[in-house]
Amino acid sequence: MTRFLDTEAAARAADFIVALDRVESDALLTPGNQRVFLYDATGIDDLLELYRATYQRVVSGEPAARSDFDVYLDDGVMYHVKEPCVPEDVGRVVFMNVVPDRFERFKGPFHRSGVVFEGKCMAILPLPDYPVSGIRTGQKGTRRWEVEFGSLRRPEAPAP
Repeated sequence: MTRFLDTEAAARAADFIVALDRVESDALLTPGNQRVFLYDATGIDDLLELYRATYQRVVSGEPAARSDFDVYLDDGVMYHVKEPCVPEDVGRVVFMNVVPDRFERFKGPFHRSGVVFEGKCMAILPLPDYPVSGIRTGQKGTRRWEVEFGSLRRPEAPAP
């Protein structure tokens, strides 16, 4: 049986939170870090506000694809979003195969790239910085699903 980890409930029961997301907060204990951040457990409210704002921004547009999860592309990131979210939704591997001049693969358990909060689940997969000719993404397991995209280019940064 897959363990369903509600991010908020787990953080409220812990003394500390380790997150890939940085939020400027009095709870941030490792302000010099660049990849992984340690928070006092009181930091869950700041992290949840970040996840709520990200979720609202992402789902305000139309999804690029629909399947078991809605897939959104926003500012160089692919989001897999689902509400309501049940344990079976996060117990599977999330993958993204990128086809540029060379093949790249990202895959891992949902909990490495995603969060579960307020009945929602959201996997966050950064897109590569280079143009790609195609992407296939989805989840593996007994309830496998996948979608494909054609050529994608990240938006150019505005000139200063």
